[in-house]
Amino acid sequence: MHDYLFYVSRMLSGGPGGLFVVQCFVLFYSASAICGHFARSGPMAAAMGVGLVALFFLFPTLAGTVIVLWKDVVVVSFSLAAIATWLSGVRRFQWWKFFCVFFFLIIAISLRYNALPLVLPFMLLTVINPAGRASDTRKRIGALAGAMLVLSVSYATTLWRLPDFKRLPPVGNLVGVINLWDLTGVSACENLNLLPEGLESGERIPAADFKRIFDSRHLNITFTNPIWQAHVPRWGVDASAIQAQWRTVIREHPLCYLKIRNAVFLEQFGLHRHQVFYPTHSGIDGNKFGLQLAYPARTSALVQDIVAWSNSPLRRIYLLHAVALVLAVIAVWINRWRYDLLFALGLGIIGFVGLLYFAAPAADARYVFPSGVFSALLAILALGRITMWIRAKRPVPTTEGENSSRRLS
Repeated sequence: MHDYLFYVSRMLSGGPGGLFVVQCFVLFYSASAICGHFARSGPMAAAMGVGLVALFFLFPTLAGTVIVLWKDVVVVSFSLAAIATWLSGVRRFQWWKFFCVFFFLIIAISLRYNALPLVLPFMLLTVINPAGRASDTRKRIGALAGAMLVLSVSYATTLWRLPDFKRLPPVGNLVGVINLWDLTGVSACENLNLLPEGLESGERIPAADFKRIFDSRHLNITFTNPIWQAHVPRWGVDASAIQAQWRTVIREHPLCYLKIRNAVFLEQFGLHRHQVFYPTHSGIDGNKFGLQLAYPARTSALVQDIVAWSNSPLRRIYLLHAVALVLAVIAVWINRWRYDLLFALGLGIIGFVGLLYFAAPAADARYVFPSGVFSALLAILALGRITMWIRAKRPVPTTEGENSSRRLS
């Protein structure tokens, strides 16, 4: 899907820079539209929008990701576009808006399949309430069909390409690679060689070496370790053997499995004292297309600042997630626990982070960008609802004349 977006940008003479501008515009415009829907006045809408942008500067891993042409950014852009379009349809229903909601969701999920738990609670909300007060059985059935279409088309993009629908070759077995990374980590934790028999090309890797091999930051760092490459220049077994061994190992060594998954989680969310891993990307690799940075010196300075800022203990991304969820609980309680957008955003964040905990192939800061942006939006929306609730609880000031009239009446 990302290739298609690059292709469209190139056809429109935008090139990679065009896609960068569009993804940023869609992200911030959609987020501002969502804030504007919930604000009761122009100044409040402006304050919510400015607050959202400020969070990108306060938490540098958000800014560090948004300046790079990573799929994670486009996932969020089209997810927010779907939410903004749905809110517009709730206010004033039109069928073209209805169809655009599911079109945007198809793009978002096709870009990265871990976007599914992020937007699934929102998809459920569109089925429950597809058109606000104009919702009826027909629209709810249509929304359910749209949700099924989103899942079907997103899966189909892994099998066929557009526009000729040619069957795509099978991709590498990412699940098997992640399982092998887990096995390496558990081996380091237990001081045992728990790899499947036959994986190594010669002698088995000594148990003591796994602590030097396993790196919780990234599976590529682990598998490019010289010790690993000396013993495993290529897999000696297929992915099914690795997955079978993985299932056995996590049953027999669950505590060590959770320990190494915690290590990845701590790296990813900055829950440690050392430097945040990979908060941004510093440039463009040499390529045959002649693509290069327009302002390399400025880019280098910005990257250095983001790396330095991201290491502040008060600017780690886990804080944004935690604050957003706490504010969301208060805001949802104010709304009498009704299943609304804030509820759906909170569930999406929890589902996304939960999947990352068990399936992340690396601890890059960019992997939590989608849940980070949803957390930023959730925090702003929750603060807005709490502020309006507090204002509604305040007594309305009256003049002395009005008080006298009330006493006489």
